Amino acid sequence: MSLPLSSPVGVIVGLLLTSLVFTGCLRDPPPPEDPELAEELGLPSGTVFHRVHLAGSGSRTRVLPGAVSLEPGDWVQFIVEDHRVHAIRFLLDEMDSTTVEYLRRSEQTASPPLTQRGSRQVFSFVDAPEGLYPFVVEGYGDPVRGSLRVGRQE
Repeated sequence: MSLPLSSPVGVIVGLLLTSLVFTGCLRDPPPPEDPELAEELGLPSGTVFHRVHLAGSGSRTRVLPGAVSLEPGDWVQFIVEDHRVHAIRFLLDEMDSTTVEYLRRSEQTASPPLTQRGSRQVFSFVDAPEGLYPFVVEGYGDPVRGSLRVGRQE
């Protein structure tokens, strides 16, 4: 049985279906798993890797997404999408002492220069304390800020 969209019931059904489609589209996709990278790093299958893409044109650098929410135990992979130099540095002077200590202890305060397309830097948040981890991407273009948030969302 089909309902004509011009009938009141058809309009309501159409609106419900449309809202379900859009609601499904607005949800964040689950963080990706990367079995090859997990194997390369000696990590278990199913390890969560959030991806942050670095690219630019002219004097503009883009960091997509600019803010990422993580759970303790997740990993973040910064990937260069252009042929420019990019370096990631956490803004330690804007972080609380617990998160700074974690990054220093795990020797993850900054990346080396990433110099070619496809270069990547992976940061581990295994055993990371909850909090905000602001960073800046520097290189060819103007510096661009971003942030990683570990734990519950505010």
